[in-house]
Amino acid sequence: MKNFVISAGVLLSAFYAAQTYPPQAGVAGSTAIHKDSPLFKSWANACTVVRGPQQINGTSGLYATVGIPSNATGAPDATGVVSLGDGGTATVTFAKYITNGDGPDFAIFENGFISNFTGRAFLELAFVEVSSDGVNFFRFPSHNEYPSDFVATTTDDPGGSGFATMDARYLHNFAGKYIANYGTPFDLSDLPDNPLLDKQHITHVKIIDVVGTNIEGYRTYDSHGNVAIDPFPTPFASSGFDLDAVGIINEGAVLATSSVFTNAGISLYPNPATDFIKFVTDQEVSVKVYDMTGKLIKQSKSNNKMMSIADIPAGNYILHTDNGTEKKTLKLLIAK
Repeated sequence: MKNFVISAGVLLSAFYAAQTYPPQAGVAGSTAIHKDSPLFKSWANACTVVRGPQQINGTSGLYATVGIPSNATGAPDATGVVSLGDGGTATVTFAKYITNGDGPDFAIFENGFISNFTGRAFLELAFVEVSSDGVNFFRFPSHNEYPSDFVATTTDDPGGSGFATMDARYLHNFAGKYIANYGTPFDLSDLPDNPLLDKQHITHVKIIDVVGTNIEGYRTYDSHGNVAIDPFPTPFASSGFDLDAVGIINEGAVLATSSVFTNAGISLYPNPATDFIKFVTDQEVSVKVYDMTGKLIKQSKSNNKMMSIADIPAGNYILHTDNGTEKKTLKLLIAK
């Protein structure tokens, strides 16, 4: 469906003065990346889709059905897209890691298009999350600058308010910001550091459709608390974000079969532990202990490859370890 992003409580005059972000593909200053760009090293090779309803607040019970998950693998081409429906999700994986390098690290493709009447674009939007373990996902901070009454007060779209076009300059970190054949780039540096996310080894990218209703209980929000919705439901089989492809720009090594949270190389015992832990490694180990919210609890260096944890409460923790030649992220259960 064509998703329109609005921001509650912002005056229309302030909206026209905003235009903070890069413009649409083909306009000077745009960050859109064409599908044939040599920047792309590889493409998603697997996709899992959880379809959403055609209209989340409707009564038909029908779900989006257009396309199949494999349409979202490989480079953008004529095989089509997969429609997610209201609030639907697609999770893609790769043969190699995505790494946090210079500039954008990957890009997502949708099938939006330019309006011949307004020069703006018909866009479908989605939130984007990434994971380095397939379990813990972290959302890119998104932002829109549309006022809450923009559709109601805009009459220059001949298609009507339900087909209102959008200006990419008011949208940031939404997949689908750019038209078909142009990827919307994402930079892993935009994500806050968290011990549960290894930004050098991203294994999963999740795309979550921006829900197409402004009804309380269904509407979705950007990272600034602004409402992000499509104000005019489109209850069709092609409802929701239409995922075309996800391309890697900064690429790492071939993925191993084991989890990022591994005991290979540097390992520890006992686990669960009570008063101390010991490290199996050739060198002394520097350790940072984080709780499951990402708060740094303790920072220390092992003494004879041993570290006291008597001062840490019972619970689950993440350890970042470094022995000078190798860095590992380990899980630890402290039981008192």
